Amino acid sequence: MSTRGANFLERWMAEHLPEVVTDDPAAISDLTDQAMEAAHLEGIEVAEIYEQVGSVFEVIAEAMQHREASPADEMVLDLLAARLAREASITEKQAGELIERLGTDWDSLLNEAHFLKELEGRLGQE
Repeated sequence: MSTRGANFLERWMAEHLPEVVTDDPAAISDLTDQAMEAAHLEGIEVAEIYEQVGSVFEVIAEAMQHREASPADEMVLDLLAARLAREASITEKQAGELIERLGTDWDSLLNEAHFLKELEGRLGQE
């Protein structure tokens, strides 16, 4: 990784990673995409960052795992709610409520969201 690439990634993570512990691959993937887009906008080739790191996803995932637990950051929860809404065909408000109630475990969220969608479908048929 070039000094410029390393400095960029370090600075970007310090400024943009939420102060929340998460292992949700979708949220981490979204953050990785955002970092790479920001690098591109600053004229930094993605190759400059990947040369030594190998996987920006893994670097961000590790950083997210070692965060101090604090109140959940809105950005990560919004990303998770948007993904859940998209994948389960529910509203983002419903997804947000499920996250508040269940936490961030993806499998539990997806199961509950599908159950909610099925229940709404049955109630709509009556």
